[in-house]
Amino acid sequence: FVALAILVALHLAVACAHLFLHWRLEALTQLLDLDLEANMPTLYNVLLFVVGSALFLLHGRAGERSMRSGWNLMAGVFLFLAIDEGSQIHEKFEVITMRWINAADPGIGWLYWAWAIPYCLAGLGLLLLLSRWLLKLDSRLRRGLFISGTIYVFGAVFLEWAGGRVVMGLTPKDPSLFPWMPCDVYKDLVGWWYYMEPRYILTYTLEETCEMTGLILCIRQLLMAFEAKSGKVILSVSGPVA
Repeated sequence: FVALAILVALHLAVACAHLFLHWRLEALTQLLDLDLEANMPTLYNVLLFVVGSALFLLHGRAGERSMRSGWNLMAGVFLFLAIDEGSQIHEKFEVITMRWINAADPGIGWLYWAWAIPYCLAGLGLLLLLSRWLLKLDSRLRRGLFISGTIYVFGAVFLEWAGGRVVMGLTPKDPSLFPWMPCDVYKDLVGWWYYMEPRYILTYTLEETCEMTGLILCIRQLLMAFEAKSGKVILSVSGPVA
């Protein structure tokens, strides 16, 4: 949470520099903006998924054999989401989903980010598939995973769609009004001025914060489950064998 607070504070500092000081912080924007990819927040998000995947896998190896498939499946899901977060696989579903719902363009309010539709369906399918496994978990762990998952989904889906709704309500502005904005970084010559709108900045800041908060709480629950069984997770790094 300290790392998350530092990332959010640095991101907001860059946003305030754009909004109020009109500084062109191109390098810092690329490095720290929560809405961009391939930067420090993305790396942290990927690491959280990887740690979660490893802990699910360890629970599968240390737990009952009958529960192993559920643990392994969750480990695989977290690993896929780590790869997705780092390579933006979900964005590739945008065009496919728009064709599927027969929409001419993504300007449809709450479904502005249409990739969330297949991911929501996949999430519901995963929940049904793991329903029996979830019921067999310790009640405290199950409750903790449910809370952390709800926080993550609230950010990743609801706030993502809310951000699309905010964008649809904005009036296009002349780029010449914001000569200090690093539009080359945002790579969107049509809508980069969104990032001069406090409502949009607030929405996607809350979105990314909720996502990482959910992952941190999930990792905490998995570690506490080991602790409850007097187990330990030890990371050993050794040099090459002579």
